[in-house]
Amino acid sequence: MNPLKEELEQNGFCHIPNAFSQLEIRRLVEATQKTLDNPDFEYDFLKINKDQHIHKIRYMFEKDPIFTETLVHESILSILTRLISPKSSIVPTWEDMLIKVPFKGIPVTVHQDLALQSIGSDVFSVGIYLHDSLLNPVYYLPESHKKGALTRTEIYQIYKDDKDKFVSVKARAGDIVVHNVKTVHFSGENTSPDPRYTWYLEFRTIEQLLKDSPWDRTWITQRRAIWAFALKKYRVTQKKKNASYDDIDELVPDYEALKPYMNPLALRISHTNETIQYDMKSPYNHFSDE
Repeated sequence: MNPLKEELEQNGFCHIPNAFSQLEIRRLVEATQKTLDNPDFEYDFLKINKDQHIHKIRYMFEKDPIFTETLVHESILSILTRLISPKSSIVPTWEDMLIKVPFKGIPVTVHQDLALQSIGSDVFSVGIYLHDSLLNPVYYLPESHKKGALTRTEIYQIYKDDKDKFVSVKARAGDIVVHNVKTVHFSGENTSPDPRYTWYLEFRTIEQLLKDSPWDRTWITQRRAIWAFALKKYRVTQKKKNASYDDIDELVPDYEALKPYMNPLALRISHTNETIQYDMKSPYNHFSDE
């Protein structure tokens, strides 16, 4: 039995309470705040509304070592080894921090996560909540991932027809919410007096990326090197009794082949380059203009 996988296959999302301790969350919040206060990282701060407050930080691995350490946290490994097969082929492909400031944190319109995505594969996003979302939850439409990739027009029609069927997931700091990237979801404006930071990690397999992504083998290998580095540095010396997964060699049997990519290790592997760009006209890019 694999209840997590069954729930994701059925509903398209799953809420996992208390995945992180409050001490671990406090460290992540402090590292995020330190990043926000550092003007050297402004190139990865995304601003969207008239107030120009930061709503997203890209490429968190390079911002503080705690983010690379958290990549291979006990709870993350437990989730990934139950969801992804083969386990020896896991690649971290995304690591954005969503920032919702108090009182006027921007809404996230109804969408699927399809920009630069694998449309033909099951891809899961792992959202780590650094603050409570009780007053500003994400709303998911159960089973909507089964509809496949949807255009903007189809998404808006589904929202219009099925708005009352969306389910709010009210997570607390330390919780994880996993969702299939094709699950239709949205969140409203954060009008509460509290911030809401959520770190989204996405994972795929080498095989998925080679067959169903815009990225080449070099990009994939560089990304996998981050995974291998973090596993060896933060997990191999921290094996615990009853740990969810402690056979690190099984997760990275290609560790020796990845070593050349770790000296030095690049922690910021851009999703875009001269040949790969966001298609702002694509009907599957739900945040582009009509």
